[in-house]
Amino acid sequence: MPKTTKTSFYRRAAEKIGLAFANLNMQQKLLIVFLTLVCLPLIIASYASSFYYTRSIKANTAAYATEITSKMVVNLDDYVTDLYNMSAMPLYNNEFLEWLADPGFSLKKADGMDLYIRNLNKIKPDTVSVYVFDNFGNVMYNIKTGGKRNNLNQVKSEWAKIAAEGDGKPMLVSTQEITNDNSPYYAFSVIRELKQVKFDLSPIGFIVFDTNISAISRQIRDVDQVTKGQTILVDADNKVIFDSDNTLITRDLSGDEAIRKATADRGSFPTTIDGNAYICTYAKSALTNWKMFVYIPMAEATRQADVTRNLTLLMTGIFVMVALFLAIAVSYALTRPLSKIKNLMQEVQTGNLDVSFNQKYRDEVGLLGRHFNIMVMRIRDLLEEVRETQTRKKEAEYAALQSQINPHFIYNTLETIRMRAELNDDEEVADMTFTLGKLLRYGVNHGEQTATIRKELDHLYNYMALQNMRFSNRYVLEVEVPSGDLELPCIKLMFQPIVENAVHHAFKHRMNGGLIRVTARHEGEDVLFFVADDGCGMNEQTLRGLRERMSGNRLVGGDRGIGLRNVNERIKLHYGEAYGLQLTSAQGQGTEVAIRLPRYQIAKEDSPCLR
Repeated sequence: MPKTTKTSFYRRAAEKIGLAFANLNMQQKLLIVFLTLVCLPLIIASYASSFYYTRSIKANTAAYATEITSKMVVNLDDYVTDLYNMSAMPLYNNEFLEWLADPGFSLKKADGMDLYIRNLNKIKPDTVSVYVFDNFGNVMYNIKTGGKRNNLNQVKSEWAKIAAEGDGKPMLVSTQEITNDNSPYYAFSVIRELKQVKFDLSPIGFIVFDTNISAISRQIRDVDQVTKGQTILVDADNKVIFDSDNTLITRDLSGDEAIRKATADRGSFPTTIDGNAYICTYAKSALTNWKMFVYIPMAEATRQADVTRNLTLLMTGIFVMVALFLAIAVSYALTRPLSKIKNLMQEVQTGNLDVSFNQKYRDEVGLLGRHFNIMVMRIRDLLEEVRETQTRKKEAEYAALQSQINPHFIYNTLETIRMRAELNDDEEVADMTFTLGKLLRYGVNHGEQTATIRKELDHLYNYMALQNMRFSNRYVLEVEVPSGDLELPCIKLMFQPIVENAVHHAFKHRMNGGLIRVTARHEGEDVLFFVADDGCGMNEQTLRGLRERMSGNRLVGGDRGIGLRNVNERIKLHYGEAYGLQLTSAQGQGTEVAIRLPRYQIAKEDSPCLR
């Protein structure tokens, strides 16, 4: 990837991360910042401390184990040196050399050589047997336990060859399994050729010391208890002389990874055996060319470091949890006032202005809350001014309308007409005039802005009676309202404009009239009144336009729905935006108008009304 492309990629990634962080709420931002500045450095410091401490423990363990291994090799060399010296002791006993060189046999010779060999076998506790061979095919030996070798005749010639190769120098034979009449055991051997030192240094025989590997085990046992590991000793041909588990003795380890890595005289390296990690230290003997390998389990070497690491991680976890708790508490304390102001603003957005922020402190948030309270108070004052202005305007318009028609003049004139009709025995005209008078008296009376459902229905009865007088009883009005709802308060002239809209439009093209039905239903804390007709109904386009005009969109053309809009606006002004009219209709299936009112709310006498 080119350098410019990489730079662009990283820049876009950084911008996305920055944008994601900017979109978080304030509490989340404070938590992230707090945890980044406090917890992250603490975790990094704890991890780094544990890491370097563990590495230091490993290095110190490897150095210490290497030193111990070297010392064990030196001790082993000292032991082998003692065996070498023991094999040379017969060279300083002239009488023993004379007996060995004499081909004859005497009781004195047999007892003397047996005593000397027995004493040699007592010098070291781990020497198991001492064998002395002369040039005449005779063998003399002393066995501490178990009896002589079963394969003595087979190894005699091999030993003689090794002794001759040594030419008077001690020769070391690696560990081998020795079988006898009792239990077998493992031992290594020291062989030296014996010569006639007085005359011509000609060979007169050789001596063999078999030493139990317990001599090595005794020196290594204490180290293994400390390291909890395993020790392996190999000869110059990479054959195992000794191992702590006694499972590899005499095995050839030439292909082993540790053998390949151990190229120097001493050192250490990490290795893995059967999935377990070890520190392997080794040292080479300058005397025997044997190599000692000490395998220390990594788990044992770093046990204390692991305890320290776990304790550090536990304390770090506790500190992080405490820091997290404090971060949450602090961020909550800082953002709670802001969240409260946000919620109050949402309340104001929905139209609830009866809210106030409780200012406790004089910090930036407190000043913000103070200005919020001032803003809400100013909005309430402005809305009150607007509401009062609209009320006065409507009252002025209503008063102007009333001033044009003198109610008393209308009532008196209609009463005069009714009396004249009765005198002329025209009962129909008299009834129509009387009913019209009641309609006008109910509608024009400005002293009362509200009424009850009962009065509204009475007014509706009068209106329908007048319409049936005009159109020969073409319309049928059915009212099914529970008696308990008849005394509910409502605005005046609520049902009549809706029914009038049905008379003028629903049955416009029908000669036989129709049915208008008024029902009621309770829904929670509200009551719904339904005014339904079985007229021609409306298609979807006409219904959508009527709903828009009813909701106050005066740009939509047509004169249909003016009365519905008037009723809807007056209900919303009086009770709130949750109340008003809901219109449903279908072509050829009639129209239904639902009126939603609060069931238990008492109408305010001074609430503004629209006509």
